[in-house]
Parts: sequence; structure tokens; C-alpha cells
Amino acid sequence: MSVKARPAVYEAVRQRWNRWSSHPAAGQALRLALCAGAGLALAGSRAGEILLPLPLALAAALGLGLNSFAAYAGGCLGYALFWGMDAGLHPMAAGLLMEACLCIFGGEISGENRWFGPAMAALFTVLVGLLFLLERRFAPAAVWSLLVMALSAGGGTAVFTQALAGARLPRLALMAALVNGLSAVAPWGLPLGAAAGFALSAAALDGASSLTVSALGGVALELGGYAGCGAVLPLAALLAAAASRPLGRRGLWLGGVTAAVLLTGAGPVVLTAALVGFAAAWLLPARRLFGDAAAGPDSQSAAAQLLEGLGKCLALGRPSQSDPEAAAVFDRAADQVCRLCSRFDLCWQKNLGETCAALDRATPAMMARGKALPADLPAAFTEGCCHLEGFLTAINRCLDDLAFRRQARSRLRESRLALGRQYILLSQALRRRRDDHEPVRFVPELACRGRSRGDAPLSGDETASFRLGRHYYVLLCDGMGAGRAARAEAGAAIEILRQLLLTGARPGEAMEFLNDLYLLRDDGAFSTVDLVEADLVSGEATLYKWGAAPSYLKRKGQMEKIGTASPPPGLGVGEEHRPEEAKLSLARGEMLVLVSDGAGGEVAERFIRQYGGLSPKELASGIISCSQAPGEDDRTAAVLTLRRGLTL
Repeated sequence: MSVKARPAVYEAVRQRWNRWSSHPAAGQALRLALCAGAGLALAGSRAGEILLPLPLALAAALGLGLNSFAAYAGGCLGYALFWGMDAGLHPMAAGLLMEACLCIFGGEISGENRWFGPAMAALFTVLVGLLFLLERRFAPAAVWSLLVMALSAGGGTAVFTQALAGARLPRLALMAALVNGLSAVAPWGLPLGAAAGFALSAAALDGASSLTVSALGGVALELGGYAGCGAVLPLAALLAAAASRPLGRRGLWLGGVTAAVLLTGAGPVVLTAALVGFAAAWLLPARRLFGDAAAGPDSQSAAAQLLEGLGKCLALGRPSQSDPEAAAVFDRAADQVCRLCSRFDLCWQKNLGETCAALDRATPAMMARGKALPADLPAAFTEGCCHLEGFLTAINRCLDDLAFRRQARSRLRESRLALGRQYILLSQALRRRRDDHEPVRFVPELACRGRSRGDAPLSGDETASFRLGRHYYVLLCDGMGAGRAARAEAGAAIEILRQLLLTGARPGEAMEFLNDLYLLRDDGAFSTVDLVEADLVSGEATLYKWGAAPSYLKRKGQMEKIGTASPPPGLGVGEEHRPEEAKLSLARGEMLVLVSDGAGGEVAERFIRQYGGLSPKELASGIISCSQAPGEDDRTAAVLTLRRGLTL
């Protein structure tokens, strides 16, 4: 459907809609259906494995009336469909108490008492949750889940109340909550929540809320279980903002989504949802949904603040609670082995103190080793235990489960840190401004030569270069493996780095962003990176390396080796996981040589040292010709030098 055809279609549909909905009975039925549908969709909302009672929040925000009860009824139906009656019993019971509270104190929920509804929603969630906590013996995970549910119930009520009053940002948050809830629905294998999130992001491209909608939608999908979408949507919207025309924005958005999905490994299902959402976006009334006009500097600043806030929120995180104590491990082992033993009452009731003291003495060695041995336990305990071997086996099984949980929590914390860093980087990139028209003193001359492994048709190495203002960038990426898969990996890495640099990110930040994306993918695939930023005004350059083969600086018969063997990006975060950075000068005709793994080695290094010419093309061709082991790996050499002169 063309852009010009949309207003006529919307006008015709709007007129028919207004005629039908103007009837009192039809209008009330429509509102009840919308409230019930919203409650049904919100019932699927979750944060990881924690169910969020957002239908309760919507019912509280709607206040006393049939609309509130319709939202509650829709939520109950959704809980039964998405979670099952047992899992949905908690929010159902809390919602019933909320409806009773509305009947009694409905008149009190007004503008003068705006915190009454949120407080009651959170209170009823906690009161009902205490009953379930008793059943689970106040396990730390259960306490944390209850706190999250209570905060979402109270906070959701406050946000939804403002959204129903017409506030723009809360209305966008309500849309994001619906996207998160729809993540539980996948008709014919199509994730409806992901399609809705991509549709809203694409529909908002022409307005000032584009980055806000995309960031909120990405967080909603990330919480709904679609890993990687928290980076895909904001990045695509950020790239689309660089275009001045609507069709250009949509093209950049679609290309950015495709590249980001492939890079993050989100999978073909998410890519299909993105294409479906992109098509559906043409049917959405963007101005009525988002209520804004074209994006400008103010909206860009607001989007930067939002992304920074999201990044800081993820960085704050939840303080890591200690894993279950050894006593919990012993309790589980005792439930499995000792419960049916004839000595159970003697060991765990009459002599409980002696039993606990014996197990406490065994705890330090057991926890340090990660395994329990008979020698850890006192002789009196081992001699009196009727099922020692089974008891130790049960303890070790519980210790293995504990180790797996620790590893999973550590991985989750690392992923959240990576995602928070991505938001911060995008926020910083939005705030930067570049002067693209500054006159320069140097002209870059770049020569790239390559040969695939065994003369295969495709090489796993990829190079790119471009100018941005006073800086000239050269990229060389070596994808893991060889052939088409390695080339796709290297090409995706180059494309994401190029787009980040074009949007204002610094080279080191862009490479750390790539590292975080690899961490979120968690599939073991990666690409090494060589990135050169040459200043065409001063002739100075900075070389960034991550996992790449050593580079060389050739100057007047001398050669300097730059870089050491290091792990590739995607293995972790922190100070020990950063790119190498080397400052150098190309102002006096020096030649900077970048090579992939297959083009390096002693023979190539000797050729570079002995080469006495000034031609980058000749030097690059010679490196490829003399490279060692010509059939074992792809070979690429890129030689950069700066010539004095002026460019337009």
C-alpha cells in the first residue's frame, strides 16, 4: 500500500467506525471488548520466568465499572490460557480483592488520591503472595518474584492511569506492556508479540517518538524471552533517523533490523516477525497512536536520555543474593534419602543438634570442592548413617544443580550488563555531533588484496573503508571458519561497526558494542577486528585490534610490529575484555599493513621488512603472494598510507 493511499483508506474506515460506534450500546460493547482484549493480552506479560500481574494494574487504573471487570475477566482467561490455573491463581486472587476494593472504595480513587489504586494493587499482590511464600518456605527466589510482581502491579497501575488520561510516554509504556504480553501468543509459529513490537517501531519512524517506541518495545521483547531484540529495535531506529525521506528511513530500518537479527543470532522466527511487522506498520495510524510529528534535535535528546536511563537501570540490577546455603542442600538430600529411614526421627529430631554440627563441619571442604566425600563427615556420623552412599549421592546431585544455577545467574548478569552498555553507547552516540565539511591536508590511499582458502569462490575475510568528516576508517574482519558462513560473519561485523561509527560512536565503543552483541548471541561465532581511524588533518592514526593477527608499520626501511595474540571479542565483559589500542603517525608517508591470520607469518613479515618501494598495491600483492600455508586459511592484506594534498 502506498503512502499516498493511506489517508483515504483511514478516512473511509474512520467514518464507518464513527457511525457504528456512535450508538450507545455498540460503543459500550466495543469498550468492554477492548478492555477484555487488553486484559487478555496483558496476562501473558512476564519478566523472564516471573509472571507480571498487569491485568490487575489495568483493572485498578480503569476504576469502578464494567470496564474494570472486563479487563479482570480477560486477564483471568489469559492466565488460564497462557500460564495454567495453578500459576495464574495468585494474580487472579489479587485481582478479585482489587475488584472488591473498587466496589467499596471506588469513589476514593480520584485525582486527589492518585496513589490509592497503585498502593492497593501492590498490597493485595503481597497479601496473596504471602500465602504462596509460606508454601515455598520463603525461598529467596520466591521472595524476589513476589517483590517484582508487587512493584509491577503498583507501578503498572500508576503508569496505566496516566496513559488512560492521555499522557504520551505512559501511553507508549502501555503499548510496550501489550507487546510483552503478546509474546506469549504464537499462532502458526509466528511470535505475535515480536511482530507487534516491530510493527510499532516501523510505524513510528516518521515521528519524534521513534527511538522511544523502539527502545521500550525492545525491552518488552527482551523481558518476554526474545533475546537480542533489546538491541535490534533501538539500533534499527537509530540508523533510520539518518535518512531524511520516509522511504529512506524505512529502507535503513529494514536493513538495520536484518543485519542486527543476523548478528545477534535472534533466528529466522524473529526475522519473519520483523518482516510481518514491517508490512503491518503501513496499516497503523502512527499519528493517532504516538501523537507526535517529525523527529528533531529535541526528540533526539529525549531519546538519548531514555536510552541512558534504560542502560543505568539495567546496570543497577539486583544485588546478587547468595546461593542456597549448605543447610538447604542437606535438607533436600535428607528429604530424598533420609525421610523413609528408620533412624530419621533419631537423626533429624532427637539428635538434630549433633547432626547439624557434623554437617556444618563438612561444609567448608564440600563447598570449596563442589563435591562431598565421606572424609568430609565425622566418623561418628558415617558410622551411624544407614544410607551414607545414597546421602552423599543426593548431596552431590544438589551441588551440581547449585553450580548450574550459579552459572546461569552469572551468564544472565553478564548479558544484562552487555545490554545496558549498548544502551549507554547508543545514548552517547546520539548526543555527539560531527563536522563533515572540515578541510583536510591528507588524501588516503588504500590497497586491499586477498585470496580465499584453497582458491574457494568466497573468502571469510572482509574489508571496508569510508570517510566521515576529518577521519578515514579502514576495517578488516576475519570471520570464524571459512567460506560463506565466515564471510557472512565478517560482513555482519563490518556493517554493524560502520553503522555505529556513522551514528557517532567512537571506534573503541563500537568494538565493545560488537563484543556485547556476541555475548548476547552466545553461539560461539565471532569475527576478529582490525579498525583504523586516520585523522586526515593531522596525519595521526589510531589502530584498534581485537583478536586479529599482528599489524605492521613500515617507515623508511624500518618495520614495527603492532599487536599481540589475544582472544577474539565475545568472551566476556570488563577491563580485561577490551580491544588493543595503538597510537601512530602516517604523516610522513608511513604505510600501515593489516593482515588476516592466513596472510601473516615469518615469510610475510620478512617481505614487509625487506620491501623498499612506496606502492601500497605492490606491497599488498607481495604479502599475499608470499604468505605461508597458502591452502590452509583465507588471506587478506590491506595497506594504508596518507598522501599530502587537498580533497573536496
